[in-house]
Amino acid sequence: MDLLPPTAPASFSRARLARPIVPEARCRFASSSASQGSCIFPCRCTNGCHTTTGQCINSGLCQPDKPDKPTDLGLKWTGIACQEGNVAYNKSASQSIGDWGGRFPAGRAVDGDTNPRMMAGHCALPDTQWGKNAWWMVDLKDTYNISRVIIYNRDLQAYRLDSFILSVGNTPERTTHKPCASHNGRVPAGGTVESQCPAIARYVSFRRNGSSDSYTVGLCEVVIIGHRHITCSTCPSTNTCNDVIGCDKCDSGKQQPDCTKDCEHGSYGKNCVEDCGHCKERKPCDIKDGHCTTGCETWYTSAICKTYISTPRLASSDKPDVARISNSSVTVRWPSARNITSGLETHYYYTVWIKAEGGSYKDMSKQPHTSSTDRFESHITGLQFNTLYSVKVEPYRQQNDISEAGTSTGVTTFKTRCIAPDIPTIRNVKISTQTGLNKGNVDVIWKTPNNSGCNHIVAVVIHYKPTTDIIWQHATVSKVSDTEITLHNVKYDEYDVKVVATNNENVTSTCRIVTANFLPSKLTLHYIYITFEAYTHTYIYIYIHIHTYTHILTPQHTYTRIYIYIYIYIYIYIYVFLV
Repeated sequence: MDLLPPTAPASFSRARLARPIVPEARCRFASSSASQGSCIFPCRCTNGCHTTTGQCINSGLCQPDKPDKPTDLGLKWTGIACQEGNVAYNKSASQSIGDWGGRFPAGRAVDGDTNPRMMAGHCALPDTQWGKNAWWMVDLKDTYNISRVIIYNRDLQAYRLDSFILSVGNTPERTTHKPCASHNGRVPAGGTVESQCPAIARYVSFRRNGSSDSYTVGLCEVVIIGHRHITCSTCPSTNTCNDVIGCDKCDSGKQQPDCTKDCEHGSYGKNCVEDCGHCKERKPCDIKDGHCTTGCETWYTSAICKTYISTPRLASSDKPDVARISNSSVTVRWPSARNITSGLETHYYYTVWIKAEGGSYKDMSKQPHTSSTDRFESHITGLQFNTLYSVKVEPYRQQNDISEAGTSTGVTTFKTRCIAPDIPTIRNVKISTQTGLNKGNVDVIWKTPNNSGCNHIVAVVIHYKPTTDIIWQHATVSKVSDTEITLHNVKYDEYDVKVVATNNENVTSTCRIVTANFLPSKLTLHYIYITFEAYTHTYIYIYIHIHTYTHILTPQHTYTRIYIYIYIYIYIYIYVFLV
């Protein structure tokens, strides 16, 4: 499925290109008789051929040759690699045409069927007007070393196959052909005549000679026994050769059998057995080393353009994982794509596509592929808070300025978190009452934070500790709408105080201050004792106690309170005398 959204940037231009069709390189021998393909020699073995030597494999023998019916000569391919036999079968033929020749064309004489009945449709009838000798010719399509020619006669009017000349040449102009054999006398009805015709030629022609009926003749099959003619003088010096299958090896850029022809379009190397790669615009490669002078077709690389940049794949079951979800970001993780061509990792990358609910996919991240890991991740930012999103990952292959998407992962959904409440504002931290020596109650007053419309505040907690401590003490506000709390029996020290507001997605915001004063005030008591004694008949003791308290607000700011206590004790003694 093509997942690229319509709004994709221009850098994501793509082309889905089929692999170019490259011609098959030439082989020396076909592997079987079923198909010769672009091979130089056909396989003529019953169970297949060795593609280099042509020898029969799997205990096979040379195949029967055409014609191969029991009533025929029982011809078989023979010789080196079974390459010697009837080289005229199914080749192109022509003949003289008179009143009858058009009804019995020349090709019937090389169709592999020796049926002598003219009306059976397997005989040719070279025909001319009165007084002209009939003729027939076959083009063997290549130069052959010919040894003999066998001609099959018709069953009726057989006397017309009488006195003929066989000639050979390398052009279709019959007048230039040289005679190689002749026959005088009639051939029996339905019989054959064999003529030795040692020659090296491409064309073989037949012509009636003499007699009053030389203007027409029936040829039910013409068999020409021979093999391909190879000139060994053109083989490399360090080579073996024979005139049947030619040079064993050719230099780079030359093709068998005689190493005289350059590699054909689509092949290169020694013997031209290597296929060209996928050259740009289907231009031919260098016939010696195969490099593409015009560069490579899209999705192919290397000097010979044979390395394919395959299409990457991720399964629909490979849904991306999401983690570290915040109110504006998310981390996306996914597995390595399949079908990555080894050594070409720089041609691959991943795109993370994200869309909000009801929206369209947007390209949020481009991540290069690397072979050093089998898991990838990308941190995506710029998302909206409290929003439902869908995410998928699509692998790409890239070459030059062309990108093409592979199959993507399935889709994972997630929701971004709410944003934090507004930061609370601490308005005041003050001592309210003195509860004892060096401790007291402290009031903390703050401004209620706004919630920005995303869920609601569920808790407000006051955290406080002496600045030199590491452990915080906590006090939870009973109602989130409250703006003041009293901390009881707080010891004298300098404090860190912070107010933390939390919404129901556990997202917090914090305001923190350090108290400007030592809270509560530190109290220091000093005692001064003054005693006065007076002696009269009445004893009076007067005690004066002066107490001073020093309040330390900060090390630089103190004040003192003085308390004077006066105690008076009177003792009266009464004496009574009796007379």
